[in-house]
Amino acid sequence: MSSHDNPLPGQVDQRFLAHAQLPHNLGTLSDATGQATEVGQCGDSVDVFIKVDGDTITEIKAMPHGCVYTVVCASALGDLAQGRSLDEALQLEPEDIEKELGGLPEDHKHCARLAVNTLGEAIADHYRRKGI
Repeated sequence: MSSHDNPLPGQVDQRFLAHAQLPHNLGTLSDATGQATEVGQCGDSVDVFIKVDGDTITEIKAMPHGCVYTVVCASALGDLAQGRSLDEALQLEPEDIEKELGGLPEDHKHCARLAVNTLGEAIADHYRRKGI
């Protein structure tokens, strides 16, 4: 069994634990060039703030409100999106977050979708602000 599987309830990959114990990229950006808030099917929400220079996400912060899975997915999202072009960031999929974390239980995969969708909306807000 590979380390990317989450074989049994209660068994968690070390990458997941690292994000859970010390989440990355949490906070807000007062000088964000794009931001969005999305609410997931479970009622959890994520606020995403991005700062873009040219076509590159130079800084990303997130404020997750909800369960540990939502927090961990928002943390991983920041690691994956930081330094990417806007087009590359828009290509991120929930499965990319799952892979970054070593897997997610089936009943929490929607947390990865929530994080990715919120990033997409923050990028859309960035384009709106620029008049694009």
